[in-house]
Amino acid sequence: MLVFAQGEAENRGLAAWTAARIDHVDGFAPPCQCAAVTDAAGRVVAGIVFHDWQPAAGTLQLSMAAESPAWASRAVLAALFRYAFVTNGAAKLWTATPHRSERALRFNLGIGMRREAVLRHQFGPGRHAVICSMLAREWRRSRWNGRPPRRPARQASCTRGER
Repeated sequence: MLVFAQGEAENRGLAAWTAARIDHVDGFAPPCQCAAVTDAAGRVVAGIVFHDWQPAAGTLQLSMAAESPAWASRAVLAALFRYAFVTNGAAKLWTATPHRSERALRFNLGIGMRREAVLRHQFGPGRHAVICSMLAREWRRSRWNGRPPRRPARQASCTRGER
């Protein structure tokens, strides 16, 4: 079950839980909005932190950590994107992932984010950050918006003899 933190104490606790599981993060500076995915017993199995909100640019950073990949249900992911793009009004949601974290990078790409850039030595010598992002317009066309993705229009092709 996805639960958004209520109040500063819950936000601080979930931010600390998440940061403790991301080796290149020492902590998250407020303001941030945290959410947790809990199991049937009410234990936190994933932490999500929305942070580094830049209102003028409409950009919002997302950091996630989990005990297992089972937390990432379609309903949870749809709710997280809805928070970013509808509730918060972000134009762009982005992540910074260590270049050697292949599983996390596959996850980001698998949920529809695009690889955008590499920040060399961002997490220390030899530890580069891969920036992945999703724009609001991409989310609106995605499966996470409750609609099937639009198919691109078929393009006519001209081959020899056709004109």
